[in-house]
Amino acid sequence: MRKLLSLSAGIVALMLSSAVDAHTLQVQCKKTTSADIVCRGLFTDGEVARAMTIQLIDEETEKVIATGKTDAEGKYAFKAPGAVYSVVIQASKAEVASLSSEDIW
Repeated sequence: MRKLLSLSAGIVALMLSSAVDAHTLQVQCKKTTSADIVCRGLFTDGEVARAMTIQLIDEETEKVIATGKTDAEGKYAFKAPGAVYSVVIQASKAEVASLSSEDIW
């Protein structure tokens, strides 16, 4: 009986962790020219991250360089600032994703 209860608890925990991962915020960015960048916010379940706040943050000073919102397709386009920066998208206080400019190709 104890083994069955332990197994049941393990299955429930696994199901709950899978449900949490099913809606994780992600940010993808690419260079369209040497100076132009397009980022897109998506959730792992395929939902587009519309009207989400995006900030460009200088990685050295940690100051906000620019702030904007994603469009209806979850995209945000901008000119690359000179400094090394992070793109940070926020859906809520608990849902934040980021990407360093060093990882944008």
